[in-house]
Amino acid sequence: MKTTTSPINADSNDQTIVSQDDQSAISHLQYLPVSLFGSTVALAGAAIGWRQAVILFGAPSLVSNTVGIFAWSAFIILSAGYLYKFINYRSAVIAELTSPVAANFLGTFFISAVLLSTVAAPFFLSLARVTWFAGTSGGVIFMYLLTKRLYKGELKVLDLVPPVLIPGLTVLNAVFTRVNLKFSWWETTGDLPLFAIGIVFVMVFFVIISYRLVHLEPPILFLKPTLLLMSAPFEVGFMGYMSTKTQVDELGSVLFFFGFFIFIISFFIVFTKDLPFMTSWWGACFSMGALANASLKYALLSHIVTMKYLSLFLLAGSSVLTTITLIHTLRALFNGKLLKP
Repeated sequence: MKTTTSPINADSNDQTIVSQDDQSAISHLQYLPVSLFGSTVALAGAAIGWRQAVILFGAPSLVSNTVGIFAWSAFIILSAGYLYKFINYRSAVIAELTSPVAANFLGTFFISAVLLSTVAAPFFLSLARVTWFAGTSGGVIFMYLLTKRLYKGELKVLDLVPPVLIPGLTVLNAVFTRVNLKFSWWETTGDLPLFAIGIVFVMVFFVIISYRLVHLEPPILFLKPTLLLMSAPFEVGFMGYMSTKTQVDELGSVLFFFGFFIFIISFFIVFTKDLPFMTSWWGACFSMGALANASLKYALLSHIVTMKYLSLFLLAGSSVLTTITLIHTLRALFNGKLLKP
């Protein structure tokens, strides 16, 4: 006698399979790396860059607005995913945030917040202000905690890698993004302390990390793309320094061109034919985006024709690198290779 499965049982079995598949997909969130917030930093930076291109080159504002919406969407999705990871896999989060290297990437969350505040400012000023305050406050606390941990000692010299600069970059990004939020009372009371803390932090650790890179073995392969972060302190520092000025002075030029020099050296060390795709590519995207935005700022304030063409080239290169990295990231996500042990 042939055995048949009743429709009720069939539906129940199908639901069980779907439920198991969904549960399996959700469980992969335990492997969601905090470093993936580097993607929202790069995307938000791209949106800001294309907004400057509207003024400098007459680029369509649709590009900046579209990238900005995508950046906000990615930030919300990643934040929800990491919150789920924190609630359900707290030990994995603790392990990540107590790591001497991985913990620094939490700063990309706060950098994303302050950059996205600038993206939102022309449309939702109240939202932008709240986001900026949250990102800046969290970034200052984050920087305090990680600096305190560094000064306790026992950090291995090999762990002094470019991501150690990220805590300082959180507050430096807060300085130049604040300008678009119309805090007239903040300019004299808040910008200088933030800039002072951030710029000295990144300059001190730039020297320390440079010493480690020169005298010891190179960072592991995963951290290789983050070598471009060595240029970011100068470019973000330049934008913070120039945020309240109407023309580029000597100090501004020194910051920009030295950062550009370090970027060129790092770029050709990092991007070789044998470099595989890794989520750490987003660190390179963020760094090139910072350079592109700094060059656009330089061109807007200096009116130098050569700088105008250079900024266009860097913006195009940054957009290409970010697009390629985004495609690789999405492909890895859909192939099940992005969220894995």
